[in-house]
Amino acid sequence: MDYRPAILALAQATPLLPGTVAKNLKTDSIMAGAMLSEMCSKGMLKISALRVGGSPLYYIPGREDQLLRYLQSLNEKDRRTVEFLRLNKVVRETEVDALTRVSLSQIKDFAHPLAVSYENKQERFWKWFELKEDEAKEIIAQLLAPPKVEIPLAQIKASIKEVKEAVQEQNTTVIKEKESAAAKEKQTALKSVLKEEKKELIKTAKEENTGDKTNSLIADGAFWDKVQSFFKTNNIAVQESLVVKKKTEFDVMLDLPSPLGTLTYYCKVRSKKKIADTDLSAAFVQGQLRKLPILFITDGELSKSAKDFLVQVKGITIKQV
Repeated sequence: MDYRPAILALAQATPLLPGTVAKNLKTDSIMAGAMLSEMCSKGMLKISALRVGGSPLYYIPGREDQLLRYLQSLNEKDRRTVEFLRLNKVVRETEVDALTRVSLSQIKDFAHPLAVSYENKQERFWKWFELKEDEAKEIIAQLLAPPKVEIPLAQIKASIKEVKEAVQEQNTTVIKEKESAAAKEKQTALKSVLKEEKKELIKTAKEENTGDKTNSLIADGAFWDKVQSFFKTNNIAVQESLVVKKKTEFDVMLDLPSPLGTLTYYCKVRSKKKIADTDLSAAFVQGQLRKLPILFITDGELSKSAKDFLVQVKGITIKQV
């Protein structure tokens, strides 16, 4: 009997353990393990680094996201590292501690290494397994770019005001000195210095006003306004919000009123035409790690895979705005 179609049908729903295959195909675990190994050798299945009860999981190539359901099988440090990498998308190995570096090398299902040559040396970065290569390259380029020094606009305006006041004060002093030759020379030198300083400050102010704002941490946009209106209508208080992707994706901590008092929720806010099971599973993982119920707010529609995912898990509520 060709067992492969039956095993592939089982793997469509969830990663497999040898015991699961043995039970469904009415055989023993040794024979089931041999079947799974043979399918892995032919590229029909992949084997996970993550282990459940000492055994790896077998899954269909391209469905690595299904492994997120088994994060509880990792130790606490590795779970924290998975969440850290998922939030940051890309991690520079030299910027984390030794324990995290070891943990990144162990969570091979979720952390993919990237070797980058930079300034005549090679560095290693780790990217989230779902992140595309070109997106990872853009983030790495930003991490390797020299830090941009930004001066608050209010500080620039204050400095310009100080420059003007200094010029006026110097002019008054020069008049009191009866326009002496020495005073004139001093005034000319100071004006020159102050003029150059004023030019630099105005230039910096213009750059500040027209510079790249894509990394702003302030939640904004029409979609966010709609979500805020929903919060206000339902007396929901926002504890804190984090911009994951400008104008389209936010992580929010909420206080929701209930008959039993105020309840704290983790909320994923996502603007997307079609919500997939991977979007829900990512939110589910964050809620599980925080040990909080999950609210998923979107303006999109749930895909069939997303609806199937909701049937399998508890503790996540969907709200369309």
